[in-house]
Amino acid sequence: MEGLSVSVGFGIVGSGLMAGIYANCLAEDTTDTRLVAIAVGSRAPGLANKFGVEAEPSLEALLARADVEAVVIATPHSAHLPETLMAARAGKHVFLEKPMALDKAECRQMIEACLAAGVRLSVGKITRRLGAPMEAKRLIDGGEIGDVRMIQVWRALDGGLPFPEGAWALDAKEGGPFLDWGSHGCDIVRWYAGAEPVLAFAQYARYDPAERLLPTAFVQFSFANGVLAHIWMTYELPHAVMGGRARYIVVGSRAILEINAYGQVSRSRPDGWDVVYQSPDWVSPDEAWGYPNRYIRDGFARQVQDFANAIAEGREPEVTGEDGLKAVEMVEAATRSAEIGATVPMPL
Repeated sequence: MEGLSVSVGFGIVGSGLMAGIYANCLAEDTTDTRLVAIAVGSRAPGLANKFGVEAEPSLEALLARADVEAVVIATPHSAHLPETLMAARAGKHVFLEKPMALDKAECRQMIEACLAAGVRLSVGKITRRLGAPMEAKRLIDGGEIGDVRMIQVWRALDGGLPFPEGAWALDAKEGGPFLDWGSHGCDIVRWYAGAEPVLAFAQYARYDPAERLLPTAFVQFSFANGVLAHIWMTYELPHAVMGGRARYIVVGSRAILEINAYGQVSRSRPDGWDVVYQSPDWVSPDEAWGYPNRYIRDGFARQVQDFANAIAEGREPEVTGEDGLKAVEMVEAATRSAEIGATVPMPL
């Protein structure tokens, strides 16, 4: 875009938990970025006041600002498509909190709209930006564990879905738990496999009748290069003793990696394990997410910084709209499989 300032001006769309994290990120943890204004949601005035920026009365007002060159969209999933189309028409670059949208067709519309408008598009894939998963990817790409053969991902929590009564995430129209977190799991197995999925099989379940949605999922993918991957997501443990809230196992031909997304990587040897990475603020596998600890803050900063740099440098961001689409397509294939009780070929 012509006339882009050296420092990229951002507006935030949304005012919930993730909007606050991105506001903090833009205000304190990134360089050559300016948080300009916040719009949408009842908490927008308070969040704007906290960071000393303007609260706009509507998305339209935010997009009309000449000093807003890019937007971070951190609203309910069903709002991502219309808000992205509006932002693209206004000539604003778009960074989306995951998942990108409700289905592949919506994602494709968003990609095409941003291409037509000549604006950059990226999706928040925080797992790719955290130190432990990044170190594991470096080891995989460097051949340290041989050829990847199998991947196991789990997200295992107790206490049910972590949303209060009345939360938008409990509305079935927002896509359900496996779209919400499974978009992370699907992205990470595709990233580690280094290939595209060709087959999906899934089963979703609900063991607590008080739950409205389906908090448990077993999902398997086969990839074009022969890698097999399994994602187990559940919020229905009797208690949290599973050795990791977000844990990944990557089996190679020569070694195995155990990755705790929140700060530790171990590599197998014939007689045991070696810790090859540990964040300075690592506590334990079952420790909570932990924002605003430095490890998590740095992850968010990396993804926003790359997006800002991509805008300034006129290049594609490291995580593209196509990456966001692929994760949503994998979720869509899994959901279709769970509904029909059969494998689903990919791409859809």
